Amino acid sequence: MSVFPDWLPKDAWEGFIEMRKAIKKPLKTDRAITLNINTLDRLRKEGNDPEEVLNQSVANSWLGLFPVRVERRGQPKGVQLSPLGKTGQATANNLQDWLEES
Repeated sequence: MSVFPDWLPKDAWEGFIEMRKAIKKPLKTDRAITLNINTLDRLRKEGNDPEEVLNQSVANSWLGLFPVRVERRGQPKGVQLSPLGKTGQATANNLQDWLEES
């Protein structure tokens, strides 16, 4: 690729390329490289830090580039709040208890 965008962190990009080679899924063509850079540019314009996107893919050995995942601290994987939210669910539970007591 002849043009390397200014916003693209070279070390993070090289780490991504190295990881792809290590998992035996290299970016073999200029078109593949261009498509990945275009994806990274789109993610950047959506508010994702390109270095974080690349590091996330390297850390997880992902083939593609995806929005940075926000870690959900304090909640085990797979646990989702009720659509009512914490307060709404508590109110619904209290109502259920009150109805059962009546």
